[in-house]
Amino acid sequence: MSRYKMSKGRAIDLQEWALKESRAKEFLDVLPEFPQKGKIKQGLYVSYEIDENDLDDGLDWPTPATATIYAVLEEDSEEIYLGEIRAYNFETFWLSTREDEEVDNAKNWFELIKEDYEKLVKSEENNEKGNLKCYTQN
Repeated sequence: MSRYKMSKGRAIDLQEWALKESRAKEFLDVLPEFPQKGKIKQGLYVSYEIDENDLDDGLDWPTPATATIYAVLEEDSEEIYLGEIRAYNFETFWLSTREDEEVDNAKNWFELIKEDYEKLVKSEENNEKGNLKCYTQN
């Protein structure tokens, strides 16, 4: 056990703090939680699961993901990571997406997530229609 290991209870407290301080909770509340079992329909999901591996950084206080956004493009297909909120020692938090490491506020962060999701859905629809062109390097 390293000097900076965080307990699961403290990580839950950090999660609550990050959701409140980031003001992202109001945006996340409109999303269903990612189901652990059963069928998964197409859509956007939030997961509040804290990864045990994120609780021990070894060199510094850990920065666990306090909320993660996933997209599911087809029923029961694999989820696609779209973004997350990470927090550091009740001092700061990061709102990130697949494209941006740090987004300035929760409203902009959620808009970027929705835009990314819409692009993925359109891409999937084009793929199903056979409209995507494949380019290869020679």
